[in-house]
Amino acid sequence: MSEKTLDSLIATLKTEAIEGAEKESDAILKAAQNEAKRIVEEAEEKQKQILSNAQKEADATLSKGESALRQAARDVTVSLQNDLIQLLKAVLERDVATNFTPDVLGAAVVKVIENIGDEVALELSPDLEVKLADYIQQRLQKTDTLAGITTNSTLSKSLNITKKDQGWNYHISPEAVTELLGMHLSDKWMKILKSEIEK
Repeated sequence: MSEKTLDSLIATLKTEAIEGAEKESDAILKAAQNEAKRIVEEAEEKQKQILSNAQKEADATLSKGESALRQAARDVTVSLQNDLIQLLKAVLERDVATNFTPDVLGAAVVKVIENIGDEVALELSPDLEVKLADYIQQRLQKTDTLAGITTNSTLSKSLNITKKDQGWNYHISPEAVTELLGMHLSDKWMKILKSEIEK
């Protein structure tokens, strides 16, 4: 074989080897690029999924937080309303106790006894007996409705009006008046408080 043929053969082998290597290199590079592209796409998909999940969790947490805040606001409002009602009842109790005097009670007791009719017995606590008994006797002396006035030492700043022939009685005390007024006023107070809160 001639040197020229050998050189030509070597050159052909080199060309074929280089071309084969280039083809293999291109195939490897293309496979690597495809794999890299697949990895990037998977990573982007995972990233989207993670972001979507994180957004859902954030929205759920925010919703729970807003719900908790609304509930806390309702709880505070109810608690405040209850505290204000208790304060108003305490003020009412104090005012009733302050104004529960023989002067205030006299006309009311006389009116009640006149409306009840005859056979009425009146029991007074010692602190009311001194002023109230004389006043009531003077006002009712022309009627025959009052069966008698007695002092009951077990009563404190209160009185009992008893209808003897029917067996029932009224117990009138600062606590009883406060309770009755409180029941009547509680709804009105709540309406006022609610209208103030809604402003």
